[in-house]
Amino acid sequence: MPTPVPSTDPVTCDAAAEDGPSVLGRALVILDACAVSYRPLTLSQLVELTGLPKTTLHRLCWKLVELGMLERTHDAFRIGTKVFALGSTNPALRRLRVTAMPYLHALVERTDWATNLAVLAGGRALVVEEVFGGKGRAMRRMVGARLPLHATAIGKALLSGYGDAELDEFLSGGLRPYTLTTIARGSLMREQVERVRETALAFSREEWAAGTSGVASPVVVDGAVIAAVAVVGEPGEEGLRQRAGVVKAAALAIGSALSRAPLAATSQSA
Repeated sequence: MPTPVPSTDPVTCDAAAEDGPSVLGRALVILDACAVSYRPLTLSQLVELTGLPKTTLHRLCWKLVELGMLERTHDAFRIGTKVFALGSTNPALRRLRVTAMPYLHALVERTDWATNLAVLAGGRALVVEEVFGGKGRAMRRMVGARLPLHATAIGKALLSGYGDAELDEFLSGGLRPYTLTTIARGSLMREQVERVRETALAFSREEWAAGTSGVASPVVVDGAVIAAVAVVGEPGEEGLRQRAGVVKAAALAIGSALSRAPLAATSQSA
């Protein structure tokens, strides 16, 4: 028999040293770090964010670039469009986006704020669709972003679909303060989630990014929260109050439209 030739493939080499799932797990950690960042990340930044050795990151990042899962820009890496393209082929997610789109456009026209649609994915709010208006201030693109549940209105709306045990587990992990106004105490977050369950409205007051607030509402199908819709704009209680009713109405309308054409549980399949 011919003598086996050692593989020069970086993933295969890693797999020879450690089991396959750990390699896949490390690749997912890298993808997750890049997905939540709005700027390309250097290897040094990825070391800090992931805790992985720089040599491992170098090998895996270049392999992910080769596979189209990451893109390289200058000396940094960002999430590749192939990741979102793969997720977009999910039939339940595609139906959700198509159904929601007219309501998102109507929200922009009525509020002049940017509008987002998100589903639960890996303990974060994955933005799967967005619409911008011509009158609102310029805002960064959000599609594909994975936002913290406790610090965003759309995330809190999704949190309202958690069962009590799931919510306990989520809160037990601690809540990161992103700004001075982030709700980082579990007891206060629990109270906010209860209010969302009662009113179908969630608010974020500069809790994830200074200068940006939002109001959101869960999209419910057959009693289950399968998505959430939000508008995002300048801080101010009056602006949030003025827009709360139309956001809630849009979420109800999207849920009703999906109920007439049953949709699989998007939050599990996304």
